[in-house]
Amino acid sequence: MTVLVLVVLLAGVIAWWGARHSHTATDYFAAGRSAGAWLVGIAGTAAAVSAFTFVGGPGLFAVVGIGSLWITFSAPLTSALQCWAIGEPVVELARRHGILTPQELIGVRFGGSARAVAALMIVIGCVAYLAVQARAAAVLGEDFLKVPGAAAAGVALLATTAYTALGGMRAGLVADAVQGATMALLALVLAGAALVAAGGPAAAFATLRHARPELLGSFGGAPPGRALAWYLLFCLGTCAQPHYIQKFFFLRSREQLRALPAVLTLALAVTLSVWLSVGLAGSALAARGAITLARPDDLAPRTMAFLGPWAELVAGVAVLAALMSAAASFLNLAAAAVTRDLPAALGKPARGLAAARVTTAAVALVAAALGAGSTRTVAMLGIAGWGFFTAALLPVFTLGLAWNGATGAGAVSAMLAGGGVDILLELNRPHLPAGLEPGLAGAAAGMLLLIAVSGMSRSRVRSPGLW
Repeated sequence: MTVLVLVVLLAGVIAWWGARHSHTATDYFAAGRSAGAWLVGIAGTAAAVSAFTFVGGPGLFAVVGIGSLWITFSAPLTSALQCWAIGEPVVELARRHGILTPQELIGVRFGGSARAVAALMIVIGCVAYLAVQARAAAVLGEDFLKVPGAAAAGVALLATTAYTALGGMRAGLVADAVQGATMALLALVLAGAALVAAGGPAAAFATLRHARPELLGSFGGAPPGRALAWYLLFCLGTCAQPHYIQKFFFLRSREQLRALPAVLTLALAVTLSVWLSVGLAGSALAARGAITLARPDDLAPRTMAFLGPWAELVAGVAVLAALMSAAASFLNLAAAAVTRDLPAALGKPARGLAAARVTTAAVALVAAALGAGSTRTVAMLGIAGWGFFTAALLPVFTLGLAWNGATGAGAVSAMLAGGGVDILLELNRPHLPAGLEPGLAGAAAGMLLLIAVSGMSRSRVRSPGLW
């Protein structure tokens, strides 16, 4: 409970500071465009990692072993890919046109209808992602901090909502950077301690080779088609995640992009060490009977409990930092969509910061309710959220920005079809073939429709280089 009290106090300080420095929409939604590569890189990793890595990743390892790591294998490529494919046009066009959000970028490129649909897709995806954080917060409270799950989820989201609503991304960027550095350091500590407790990597692998050999091998317990689909989803999908793209709007200059891939990759690699190490060590401890699991999400908490109270406290702080940093970005994006993008698409003026703050609180409440009622594991909730953004936005953020022939009608069709296909398949995930990932299927459908509808449209838009 002491940790939660400290979180509330720190959130109050950040909210006070952010409110004093957030006077304009640029301050609130784009952190004043004053950040450098290190600040954006660490904050971007914090927003990207979320509790999915600390709770969901090890839990997924307990189910499919090495197969879960195919999600992480794309990490060396994703930072350079997103900076090259998305970062370059975003930074240039944001400065030239005063664009503050990813959905506003789509509106400038494709028109008001596309902006409205993009805003709708982002609100849906942000609520889904926030539900992941709420679900992880409940696990955090029950298993790490020894408080009721509902209380932990409520305090975490309330604290994040407070500084995000009052200070926007002025406060969110600073908080994300602190939380990202904290996560990276604690991830290394927890990864090393878990492996030592399991007798070292060699002993852990030997245990699993004897007790659960299905977790080892190139694909572990996952069908090869599913493992490869996860790799493609997380490799290509990095170019469609609005909370990633949002960070490009914070950079003070285009030159900062040169250093950003290295910072992102280093921070991500350090933080992801907890996925492999805790997953491997915890699975070995479970195979030996040292810990017992009632559900996959129990693996990380039970491993920390085995290490001792200090590890539970450290892990609790790390998970709390992870889920709060991710939640801040999603709350801000959803608020921008509701108060800026949807009114603009309807020909109405953007609502002020007061409306954005109220919207932030409302979105947090809806997401908390959804997360509390979900029965899915944290990992599968995270994959579903990532997949939805990939399906709805990958075609427009990649081909749409690069192809002169892409039209507004094509973009709208792509987003609606991609998001719709993903939701339909996600609802029937248990019955899908192993290699059919809803997010990739939705993105493929959206890409085809973007090309087909744009080809049939009479109007043509200008090249991105001429905006």
